[in-house]
Amino acid sequence: MAHLKTDKEHEAGRHRIGGARLRTALLLLVAAVWLLSVHGQTAAAADDSRGAGTAVPVAGANAASSAPYLSAGVALIRSQATRFVDGADAGDAALYGSRHRFDAGDLGDDLQFLLAVGARLPYRLRAQLEFGLARGLDWRGNTNYRASGGRQPSEATLDTRHFLLAGFHDFPGWEIAPGRPMRPFLGAGLGVTGYRLGGYAQRFPEPDDPQGSLRRGPGGQVPFTALPGGIGRNFTWRLTAGIAIPVGARSHLDLSYRYTDAGEIRTDAGDIAIVRYREEGARREIPVRINETTADYRTHALLAALRFEF
Repeated sequence: MAHLKTDKEHEAGRHRIGGARLRTALLLLVAAVWLLSVHGQTAAAADDSRGAGTAVPVAGANAASSAPYLSAGVALIRSQATRFVDGADAGDAALYGSRHRFDAGDLGDDLQFLLAVGARLPYRLRAQLEFGLARGLDWRGNTNYRASGGRQPSEATLDTRHFLLAGFHDFPGWEIAPGRPMRPFLGAGLGVTGYRLGGYAQRFPEPDDPQGSLRRGPGGQVPFTALPGGIGRNFTWRLTAGIAIPVGARSHLDLSYRYTDAGEIRTDAGDIAIVRYREEGARREIPVRINETTADYRTHALLAALRFEF
C-alpha cells in the first residue's frame, strides 16, 4: 500500500484544494451576478422606452401567477461532528466491540454544486427538483483503541450526490428598487442521498509501547488498519431559510442556510487489512472479516444560487 502522508501534509493539501475551489466558485458567482445586473438594467431601460402605456412584468408581483425556473449554485458545507461505531451484525467480528470504542471526527469544509428546475406557484409558493454533487470530502478522525496511544488519526474520502423535491414559501419582503422586492423564504425538502466512501485507514503513530505490536517499520513506516469502503443510498430531509435578491427582471440571487440530515454513511462488511511490522522489520498484513461500521451524516451549508425564470 502507498505510503500514508503525515497529518501536516494532509491538512496543508486539504486547505489548498478547498481554498482554490472556493475562490473559483466565488469568482464565477460574482461574474454571473454582474452580468445579470447589467442585463437587467438594459432590459429595464428598453422597457421604459416603449412608453408609459406598456407595463413592465414584475416577477412574483401576482400571487396567482406561475413561472418555471432554472437554478444553479454552490454551497459551502460543514458536517456535524460524528462517530463511526459498530453497525448491524452480519455474523462477523465487530471492529470496536464496545460502545466506548469508536472513531470520532468530521468531514472537512468543502463545496457542493447544485442544479435545480422548478416553478413559481400561486400564493408565493415554489417547488423544485434539485440535484447536488460533492466530491472528495475529507474525513479526519481519531480512534480510541486500547494501548494504541492518545493520537490514533484516521482518514477517508467521501463522494455524495442527492436528488430532492423541495418546496418554498416566499414572504412579502421589501423593495430595493421600484418593482423589485427582496423576499425572505423558508423551505423544506425530501429525497435521497447516494454516497461512496473510500480510502479509509486508521493509523497508530504513538502507541503506548513503541516496541510492542504497534512498532514502526524499519523505515519509520507507521502501522495502520485499512477498512473496506462503502456505497449506499439514504432517505434525506432538509430545512432551508434564506433571502432572494433580484438581480434582473426575471433573475434572483438566492442566499440561504440549509440543514440536511442524510442518514448514515457505512463501511461495508468485509475484510480489514491489519498492517504491522515484526521485530526484525518484516511487514505483515492480516485480513480479518468484520461487520459494517456506521456514522451519522448531517450537514450545515451556506448556499449562493442564481435563479432564472422563463
